[in-house]
Amino acid sequence: MKEFIHKSIYPILLFAGFSISLPPLFKSLSLFLLLFVLVVNVFINRNQTYFSRIFSPKNPILYLALFYLLYCVGMFYTSDLKEGIKDLTIKLPLIILPIAACLMPKRIITKNRLWKLFLAFALGLFVMQVYSLVVALTNAFSAEEFDVKQILYTRLARKIHSTYFSLFTCTALLGFYLIPLKYLLKSKKGSMILKLVIMSWFAVFNVLLSSRIGVIAMLIAFIVILFNELAIRRRFFNALTYLFVCLVFGVSFFVVNNANNRYENIVAKTQITKESGNKIVDSVSQRSFIYGNVGEMIKKSSVFGVGTGDVKKELEEFYKEKGVDFGRYLNPHNQFLQTSFAIGVLGLVCFVVMLFAFSLGFWNKDSLIYLFAIGMLCVYMMTESIIERQQGVHFVAFFLTWISSFKAIKREV
Repeated sequence: MKEFIHKSIYPILLFAGFSISLPPLFKSLSLFLLLFVLVVNVFINRNQTYFSRIFSPKNPILYLALFYLLYCVGMFYTSDLKEGIKDLTIKLPLIILPIAACLMPKRIITKNRLWKLFLAFALGLFVMQVYSLVVALTNAFSAEEFDVKQILYTRLARKIHSTYFSLFTCTALLGFYLIPLKYLLKSKKGSMILKLVIMSWFAVFNVLLSSRIGVIAMLIAFIVILFNELAIRRRFFNALTYLFVCLVFGVSFFVVNNANNRYENIVAKTQITKESGNKIVDSVSQRSFIYGNVGEMIKKSSVFGVGTGDVKKELEEFYKEKGVDFGRYLNPHNQFLQTSFAIGVLGLVCFVVMLFAFSLGFWNKDSLIYLFAIGMLCVYMMTESIIERQQGVHFVAFFLTWISSFKAIKREV
C-alpha cells in the first residue's frame, strides 16, 4: 500500500498537467486526486517534503498562497457573500498548488520529470486543439458553401476563451523551444525536425485563433528566440531553422484575412463609437473606455479594495455613473486593475511582488526565455483578467509552480 501510494503521485501529477487545457471537470478532478494522494502519502510514508521551505521569503510559492489569502480577507468586508465564495472557489488553484508543492516528496521532482510534465500539458493542449479544429471544420463543411469563419477566432476556440487558448499555445511554443532534444527523439536531427513541425503547428493555430494580444505575443516570442540563438547562444544554423517557423507564422497571418482584419482600424475604434443610445459596441472601444478611466476606478477601490465579492456590483454602478452600457457585465480586462479594484493597492502590491519573486533567478543570459515567459504572462494579464476564470487561474498557478521548480532543483536525481 505504501509503495502504491508513493508511485501513484507522479502519474497523477502528469494527469493534472494533461488536464490544464481540458474542460473544468478534468481540472477539478486532477487537483483533488493530486492533493488527496499527497496528503495520504504524508501520513503513510512520512516522506521528507518541502513543507518547511514555504515559509522562506525566497520561496515564490509563499507569495502565491498569500495572494489567495488576501482574497479570503476581502470576504470580511464584502456585501455579496455568494459572489465572493464563487470567486474564492474559482481561485482555489492559487492555494491548492502551493500546498501540493509543499507536500510533494522531496526526491520525486527532477528536471527530467518537470519536462515530462510540460509534455503532458502540451499533449492535453494538442488534444483540445485537434478537437476544436475537427468540430470547426465539421461546422464549416455543413454550410451550403464552406464557411471559413467557423475555423477562426471564437468559433474555433469554442468554450475556451480565445485569449486564454492563445496564452496556452504561446507558452507551449516557448516550451518546445526550450525543451532539451533528448526528451523528443534520440536522433538530434529528427528531434529538431519534430520541434519545427510542432512549433509551426502552434504558430498557425495561434493565427487562426486571431487573438490580437496572442499574435503580438507570438511575434515578440520569435524575436526573443532569434535574439537568443544569434546573440547569446551564437547558434547561427539553429537561428535559420527557427526563422523558418517564424516565416510560417508570418505567412499564415497574412493569408488568414480574419487575423488581418482584427488589426485594421484599431486606432479608429479606440475613439468610442456608440449605437442606439449609449451602448458601446466593440471590444476595442470597451477596453478604451475602461483604460481611460483607470485612475477613477483605482481611486474608488482605495487601499483595501471594494471586497472580494463586490467587484461586479461596484463596476456596474461605476458604468452607470459614466452613462455607458456594454450590454452585459464587463470586467476590467486587466488583471492588475481587477486585483486593485477587488483587494486594493495592498493586493496589487502583493501581486506584483509575487510575479517579481517568480522572476528572480532568471535574470541572466542563460535564462532569458524563462524570464520572457513570465513577462509574456504579464502582458496577457494587461489585456485580460486572466485569473478570474478557472481556465486562466488553473494555468497560472500550474505555470508559476512549474517554472519555480527549475530554480529549486540543484541537481538531477
